[in-house]
Amino acid sequence: MDAYSPYKKKRIGWLAGIALTTVSLISHAADQPPVRIGWVNWSDTEITVKLANLVLEDQLKQPVKLVMADIGIQFQAMANGNIDLIPMVWLPGTHKAFYDKYKDKLEDLGVLYEGRIGMAVPDIVPASEVSSLADLNKPGISEKFDGKILTSEVGNGQYKLTEKVLNDKKIVGYKMVASSESGMLSELDRNLKRGKWSLVNAWSPHWMFAKYPLRYLDDPEHLFGGTEQIHVVARKGFSEQYPKVAQFFTHFSIPQADLQSMMSEAREQGSSPEKVVAAYYAANKQRFAAMVEGNKTAAIAP
Repeated sequence: MDAYSPYKKKRIGWLAGIALTTVSLISHAADQPPVRIGWVNWSDTEITVKLANLVLEDQLKQPVKLVMADIGIQFQAMANGNIDLIPMVWLPGTHKAFYDKYKDKLEDLGVLYEGRIGMAVPDIVPASEVSSLADLNKPGISEKFDGKILTSEVGNGQYKLTEKVLNDKKIVGYKMVASSESGMLSELDRNLKRGKWSLVNAWSPHWMFAKYPLRYLDDPEHLFGGTEQIHVVARKGFSEQYPKVAQFFTHFSIPQADLQSMMSEAREQGSSPEKVVAAYYAANKQRFAAMVEGNKTAAIAP
């Protein structure tokens, strides 16, 4: 039989208190409705949402549900309150039509990073022949591209901009061949191996510019806009319901060099977006903690 000890009794009570507190915290987290983050299967977006997911679940104990769909569906679902936010709204140009349609039902939480969209060609296309969008209208040039513009999903922002460019006859003799991001780049890869010219609806940041020798065509008329900013946009009322989550997203940012590096690493054999994001988060945990706390200066420090 163990001898009576007041210290042992205190220790048991202390441990029981910790256990109850832990159970309470877990129960509280489980009781919170998940934040529903909409995303499109684009390489930069996948890294962004999975990194945000890690931060929210680890530092705020906030459950998260990732919902993948086309961008137009995402905007409609957000305006209807069926998802909470999307961290991939390209403004002022690419997603302007979607944003303008629903903006009265949305909140803009801030900018994640900068990007660009436009038409790009591989370096087997001589710059002396094609260096700008206007050059695509030179006699005999469209035939060298088989009259094709390789693009990703039908109906996304860049598709609609390209459709307008074609309808306005800024570029003639071409039609879009839409598939998915991976399908578009697989076609580019096949063409390169056969020495064929390709015209691609490209965007950056993206690993395609690290893997393939691509260059943007000059766009002096800004048919595809200039520099774009990628925003986090939420449904109206989100900040009031989830103030700490909104505060995090207001300060959430990813250096473009880091984002492109993660995108490239995620494609290496034996790797994955989940592995790359976990490693990056572990190495930058203090910086993300500053974002959660709303400390902008610490959040952007290297």
